Amino acid sequence: MLIQKKSKLLLAVVAIACVGSVTTFIYLTTQRYKAYSPLESGKLVPGEAMMATFVSPTPGALSELQNFGTPETQALIVQGIQAFQQQSLAGTTINFNRDIQPWIGGVMVALLPPEPLKPASESQLLMVVGIKNQWKAWHFAQKIKASRDIQSQQTSYRGITLSHYTENSGKQYHVAVVNDQLVMAARPEPVKRAIDTLRGAPSLASLSGNADLFFKSLNFSHPLVTVLIADSDRFTKEMMATWPDASRLSLSSSSSLKSIQSVVLGVGVEPEGLRLKAKAQLLPDAQISQNQPEFGEMLNRFPADTLALVNSHDLHQLWLQLLALGDNNPNVQNLIRQIRLGLQAIDLDADTDVFGWMDGEFALGAIASEKGVLASLGLGGVLLIETSDRPAAERLLNQLDTIIANSNPPINIEQNLRGGIAVTEWNDPKQGTLFGHGWLSPNLMFVAFGGPVVESMTQKPQHPLNQSQQFQSISKFLPPPHHSYIYLDMEKFTAWAMGYLLASPAIALQPNRITLLNSIRGVGLSAAFPDVSEVEVEMVLILKPKT
Repeated sequence: MLIQKKSKLLLAVVAIACVGSVTTFIYLTTQRYKAYSPLESGKLVPGEAMMATFVSPTPGALSELQNFGTPETQALIVQGIQAFQQQSLAGTTINFNRDIQPWIGGVMVALLPPEPLKPASESQLLMVVGIKNQWKAWHFAQKIKASRDIQSQQTSYRGITLSHYTENSGKQYHVAVVNDQLVMAARPEPVKRAIDTLRGAPSLASLSGNADLFFKSLNFSHPLVTVLIADSDRFTKEMMATWPDASRLSLSSSSSLKSIQSVVLGVGVEPEGLRLKAKAQLLPDAQISQNQPEFGEMLNRFPADTLALVNSHDLHQLWLQLLALGDNNPNVQNLIRQIRLGLQAIDLDADTDVFGWMDGEFALGAIASEKGVLASLGLGGVLLIETSDRPAAERLLNQLDTIIANSNPPINIEQNLRGGIAVTEWNDPKQGTLFGHGWLSPNLMFVAFGGPVVESMTQKPQHPLNQSQQFQSISKFLPPPHHSYIYLDMEKFTAWAMGYLLASPAIALQPNRITLLNSIRGVGLSAAFPDVSEVEVEMVLILKPKT
C-alpha cells in the first residue's frame, strides 16, 4: 500500500513537473515572440507619434545574414557593430554582449510631438525595449543600481514605478518596466505618456491604415528594421525645425512629397539577400500620375550584357517636378540654370525643344563593349524614348546633326541602313561611329553612343536582358506592374569599374568599400501604384553566398 501511495505521489510530481515544463515553455516562447513584436511595443507608444522605428534582432534574420558575403565582408560588418557598441557605451562599465544582449528583444524608438499642455516644448524620443529574459534583465538592473557612477531614485505614476537615473556627467534618463517592456526616455514626460497609453489612451497599435502594415513588417520573411512616419508633413516640418540645415533640401517644396500622408519603410532578409520596401499613403486630393504601362518592348531591345538600366515614364513630367523642387532650393535652381544655359548655347529651349515632347516611356542603359571607339571605355550607352510628337523630336535631332556637321574638327553625318532601320551616324574619320540615332518604331526613338551599341540596337538581341538569369533573379522579387525600374548587374559593373574607372589612382576606392561592392551580385528597384491612393517602392540587393 505504501509503495502504491509513493508511486501515485511520484506520478503526481512527474505530472506537475511536465505540466510546469510545458507551461514554462509556452510562457517563454510567448514572451520571446512578444519581445520581438512591434505590435506589443506599439501598445505603449502614444497614437500621436510622428514616427516610430522598430528594430527586430530576430535570430532567424541574423542567421540568414551570416549566409552571405566573403569573410572580409563579414569581418567589416562585425567591426562596424563593435565600434558602434563601444562608442554608445563609452565611459561605462557596461559590456553589450555580456550585460545587454542576453535580455534585450525588439527595440522601438518613437518621436512624440511636444506635450499638449506645453506647445513651446520640443519633440521627444521614447524608447520601448522588449525584455526576452526577465532574470538577466533583473541582474542588469541591479548592476546599474549598484554602480557608484549612477544615482537613482524611484517614484510612482499611476501605479507603476518610475525610476530616475542620473550619471556623474549630469546625463539623466527615466525608466519604467511595463508588461515585460522597458520604457525609457531622457525626460519623464514621454514615459508618463506611455503609461497613460497603457491605461487607455490611444496607442500606435490601435490606429488603422499604415499602422497595420507597420505591425505586419511589410510581409518580410525575416524583418530587421521597420519605420513608420505617421504624418509626413508634420514630420518634415519637425525635422527642418530641429535641424535648420535640412531646409537646404527644401523638402516641403516638392509637390510629390506634399502629396504623401504617411510612409512605411522596412528592411528584411530573404534567402537571396536584402530587401527594402516602402509604401506611401497619398492624401485624398493628391495629384499623382497613374500611368502604368507594362514593360515590354524596351527591355527586349537590351542585350544580356547590359550593366545598368533605368526604365521609367514621362521625362517631361520629371522635368516639371525638378522645376517645382527648385522653387525654394538654390542648389536645384543652379542645376536648372546650367541646363538651360547649356541648351541655349546651341539655340535649344529646354521646355519646348528638349523635354516638351518626351511624354512616353523611356529607358537609359549602359552596355559592355570593347570594340571600336569603346575600346578605351569598356562600355557604351543608349537612350530609348517614346513620344506622341515625332515631328518635334525630329526637329531636335536635325538641329543636333547640323551643329555636329559644322564642328571643328569635322564629324561626318552619314545615313545608313542597319537591320532595315534608317540610322543617322556621327562618324569620326579616325575613331569610327561616335553616335547614332533612328526610329525603331513610328513613336520609339533611340540615341546610342558607340558604333557597336548603335549596331546592336538596330537588331533584336538573340539573348535579351529580360531573359537572362541574372535579370530574372532580381526582377522576380519586384511586383508588377512597374511604373519605374532600375537594374544594376553589380558583378559586371564592379569588374568594369576595376578595369577602367577605378584603375585611375585619382578616384581609387578604399579597400573596404571594394570588399563590400564585391559582396553584391545585383541591385533592382521598382516603383508602382497598386491603387490610386498608394505608391509602392521596392529594392532588392542580391548578395553573394558565403564563401
